[in-house]
Amino acid sequence: MSSLAMTLLLGTALASPQQSYDQGLTALREGRHEVARDHLLDAVEQGGADPHVYHALGNALYRTGDKGGATAAWRRGQRLAPRNGDIAANLDRVRKQREDRLPAPSLAPWAFFWMAFLSPRDGAILASAFSVLALGGAFVRTSLRRRGRPGPVVGIETWLGAVLALLMALSTQAAVQSDRGVVIRADEVRARSALGPEGVELFALHAAAEASLLEQAGDHVLIGLDDERKGWVSADAVVLTDPSAPFPR
Repeated sequence: MSSLAMTLLLGTALASPQQSYDQGLTALREGRHEVARDHLLDAVEQGGADPHVYHALGNALYRTGDKGGATAAWRRGQRLAPRNGDIAANLDRVRKQREDRLPAPSLAPWAFFWMAFLSPRDGAILASAFSVLALGGAFVRTSLRRRGRPGPVVGIETWLGAVLALLMALSTQAAVQSDRGVVIRADEVRARSALGPEGVELFALHAAAEASLLEQAGDHVLIGLDDERKGWVSADAVVLTDPSAPFPR
């Protein structure tokens, strides 16, 4: 193998998500949108599942005309950074442009409305903090009792911390599950009632339409809409909104 080939292979092996992200941003600023898209996809594949990466990837995909891919990238970024106003504005703009008039999906179940403003990481951190409060309160009270000071071992701070920790854990889990969605990337896809020749066409969706992921079977997925319509479509026609899932090129 030539020294040039070795150098190229070594450079590829040492590439990091940060390097790919920086290269993508540079290409995006220079108007080389396809090049930016490829670098940013490299960053995702190298482990850079970060809201900034998904924000930039969505911008690159949108400028190449891939509104479905852009919507999926921004949805992933929003799940990781729900308070990011730029991502929210981009999603609002592309939703107004798409052919299908569908309501924007909620980031969290109504019972846990606060999770619309918290990422799963935020929820996990708060759950841990409240757990520390509960355990710390019990530890302090136990220490005081050993020194002869009267009082219950379990105080209000322990009960409050335990309840809040449990509530944050449940709400974080519910928010993650409620965001199991897909975005249509194909120009048009027709949902069918069943897999195979016995399935009949039920409805059509177009690029950037968003739906819930109900089930996956081989190379097909069962999607659902808020109006209770559901049907099977090819997995190749959609992109998952789960930030940890591979992003198809």
